[in-house]
Amino acid sequence: MTEQTIVAVYDRRTDAEAAVRDLAAASVPSQAISRHENGTETTAEIAAPREEGFWARLFGSEPDHDTSVYDRSIEDGSSVVTVRVSNDQVDHISSILETHNPVDIEERSAHYTTSGLGTTNTMNPPSVTGSLGTAGSAPTTAETTQESGAMQLAEESLAVGKRAVGGATTRVRRFVVETPVQEQVNLRDESVTLERHPVTDSRPVGTGDFSDKVLEMTEMSEQAVVSKTARVVEEVNLRKDVTDRVETVRDTLRRDEVEIEKVPGETTTLGTTAPVTPASSPKI
Repeated sequence: MTEQTIVAVYDRRTDAEAAVRDLAAASVPSQAISRHENGTETTAEIAAPREEGFWARLFGSEPDHDTSVYDRSIEDGSSVVTVRVSNDQVDHISSILETHNPVDIEERSAHYTTSGLGTTNTMNPPSVTGSLGTAGSAPTTAETTQESGAMQLAEESLAVGKRAVGGATTRVRRFVVETPVQEQVNLRDESVTLERHPVTDSRPVGTGDFSDKVLEMTEMSEQAVVSKTARVVEEVNLRKDVTDRVETVRDTLRRDEVEIEKVPGETTTLGTTAPVTPASSPKI
């Protein structure tokens, strides 16, 4: 499967780190991602950018574009992120890198040229337009890429989902409360009283009157006895009532637009020529 190496230059280190995180989240293998800054890089298998022939080994034995702009950017404190991907993933990976504000390679190259820091390979200008550089085994040459002038336009779409958010919690706790009560009850007490009555009717003595005899009576009294019975008087339960509501979600979507401007070319006068007088028609 044919592969390409996509290169993005970021002036801010945080943008480069965010781009690497998004690439990892997109399931790009870590060994296919390298980040270079201040003469170092994050993948141990690849030599530092200052080593002679580093970019040639990364892009191929003969890179089809000028790579010294990457070295100049690293010297100025920028970060260079390179990603090795297959051809069918180039657009997807490029869109991820584009979201983190990479610098425009052509503008950076032109800036170095006009400021006296021109690149060393003046015969082969950068092979891409825009902010990302690509290299590898794709059969696109520097001339054909410049002629195509391809520019990717991105557009965001809104996707609204739902998630469950915890709200208030209703808790029911059962506990015991003791309440003092009182009740009136009638109780009966018995007492034994000795009564003596004189006998005046000359009643004869019975046969057993002169023997021992015991007469006894037991006193009884009532006491209050308390008993308690329990019964269910109420039932408590919790129930959820579900209601639906419509909420309007507002956000801002970004979309790339293009502005076409035709810049007239400059006319340079190389010299003056004598006015040409048209030849007179022959007389008949």
